[in-house]
Amino acid sequence: MNDQLHEIQQNAAHFELERWLTSGVFTWQWWFMFILLIIPWVIILKVIDRKRAHSIWFFGLMVLIITSFTDDLGAEIGTWVYPVKLVPYSLIGFPFDFSVVPVAQMLIFQYFKTWNTFSVALLFQALIFSFIGEPFSVWAGVISYYDWTYAYSFLFYIFTGTLTRVFVNYWTPKN
Repeated sequence: MNDQLHEIQQNAAHFELERWLTSGVFTWQWWFMFILLIIPWVIILKVIDRKRAHSIWFFGLMVLIITSFTDDLGAEIGTWVYPVKLVPYSLIGFPFDFSVVPVAQMLIFQYFKTWNTFSVALLFQALIFSFIGEPFSVWAGVISYYDWTYAYSFLFYIFTGTLTRVFVNYWTPKN
C-alpha cells in the first residue's frame, strides 16, 4: 500500500511540474499572482504602526495560518483547484494565503480599532474579496471552484477576521 501511494505521489509531482513548466510559469496569470504576492507586503511595510507592530504581525500570522490550512484542506478534498500556480508543488494559492488576505486584514486590524469600525471594514473587505476579487480570479483562470460559492468565502473572511481579532486581543497585553 505504501509503495502504491508513493508511486501515485511521484506521478502527481511529475504531472504538476510538467503542467507548471508548459502552461503556468511566466504566463500573465503567473505574473498577476507574483505581483499579488509582493505588492501587499510593500504596502504594509510602509504603513505599519510600529507601536502596535507586534500585535499586527501576530494578527497577520494567525490569518495566514487559518487561510493556508483552509486552502490546503479545500484543495486536498477537491473543493477548488489552482490551474496556474506560483510554484509547482503546492496545493495552496500563495499570493492569496500569504499576502493578499493577511495583509488586507492586518490593515483593517491596524486602522479600525473599535469592534464597530473593525466589523464594518471587515464586512466591506469580505464583500469586495468574495464578490469582486474571487469572480475575477475565476475569470482569470487562477482558481476553479467545485461545490464552493462566493457566499461561503464571504462567511470565511468574516469568521477569520473576527476569530483572529478575538484571539489576538486575548493574548496581547493591553496598553
